[in-house]
Amino acid sequence: MSTSNYPTFEASDTDGPYYCANHPSVETYLRCGKCGKPICAKCRVSTPVGFRCYDCANLQVLPTYAVSTDYYLKAGVAGFAAAAVVGALIGLLPAFEFWAALLMGIAVPEVVTGFANQKRGPGLQIVAMVAVVFGFIVSRVVIHFISLNLGINNIFFNFFAPDPFNSGHSQSPIPVLGAEPFFVSQYTVLWLALALFLAHRRLR
Repeated sequence: MSTSNYPTFEASDTDGPYYCANHPSVETYLRCGKCGKPICAKCRVSTPVGFRCYDCANLQVLPTYAVSTDYYLKAGVAGFAAAAVVGALIGLLPAFEFWAALLMGIAVPEVVTGFANQKRGPGLQIVAMVAVVFGFIVSRVVIHFISLNLGINNIFFNFFAPDPFNSGHSQSPIPVLGAEPFFVSQYTVLWLALALFLAHRRLR
């Protein structure tokens, strides 16, 4: 990308506000110290001589999407841990599956990006979405464990989720998945899709 349209400024020459050259809707007071291009916090690259834009820093990828292996590892461990906690919550309170799924779709990608130093991108999207699926698997394991130890007709399930777990019969249009040990209804599939969508959108 040519930088001839931008005059040369020092990094401290920021009388703005301006609008980021890469994100026109984002207001910023910072310009590249070499070419003078307005850059926001997501586009700035820290160098020994001050902040530079993506082009002047000669990077292959934008800093926001440059994720190292150690960040992937930390984000993955944290994301799976968060998903397991929320999945256990779904298993314990199946009647609140929608709200717990909503929590998972928000919390898991936030944890992933938090442990990846606020970075985003396709790789972290995959990490978060796999963690979400893992969380739902954990929820089914918890429900199955409770059903084996307390019985399908236990008052716990009759109170919180009488329909899906009533004598082993499910209202799910997916008979094979609706019964023990899966306990997957059409709503479970819908809430899973919602959580996956939220995770994907947050980290794009």
